[in-house]
Amino acid sequence: MTAAPRRRRTASEQVSAALLSAAETVLDRSGTAGVTIRAVAAEATVAPMSVYNRFGSKEALLSALAMRALDQLGAAIDTPPSVEATERLRRACRSYRGYALTHPARYLLIFATGSPLQDQASPAAAHGRVVFDVLVGLVRAVTAGEPATDAVEAAQAVWAAVHGAVTLEIAGIGQTSDPATSYEHLLDLVVAGLAK
Repeated sequence: MTAAPRRRRTASEQVSAALLSAAETVLDRSGTAGVTIRAVAAEATVAPMSVYNRFGSKEALLSALAMRALDQLGAAIDTPPSVEATERLRRACRSYRGYALTHPARYLLIFATGSPLQDQASPAAAHGRVVFDVLVGLVRAVTAGEPATDAVEAAQAVWAAVHGAVTLEIAGIGQTSDPATSYEHLLDLVVAGLAK
């Protein structure tokens, strides 16, 4: 009689990553409201208790998803330092829009009302600050010759502008016929404002 092959256990990190990937698939398909322990378990073809054992609650699962989305957004907007500063900022802002439009459910999980980032002491909010710091660095590079510029305050204004434009576009309530062109005009205004 031949012995059955021994199953190799998957490392804990791999299991968590696989469950997060399943949750991300559910999020992309059904939005934040569709992310339930049962839906994620079904997507991952595991028992619901497996999801509970890894994350403890739906809220913790959503927080882990938000951190993953923020890491993705941060990677998207991080541009090579070899590029001229103003062009780096423009590329980062275009990448921000690209991420939001490609992954609207992930974007809304991060930034809609009820986001895991609302608790400023949470790990998700810490991930958000890392992404914001990328933007601060980009703004600081653009305004290097302007010592009076508060890079954090300026970055907040840039973020408010691009976030507003992207949110309007995702919601489909913009008032112009070509959102991409309107976004480029917004970037012109942002860059001009930072140069003052």
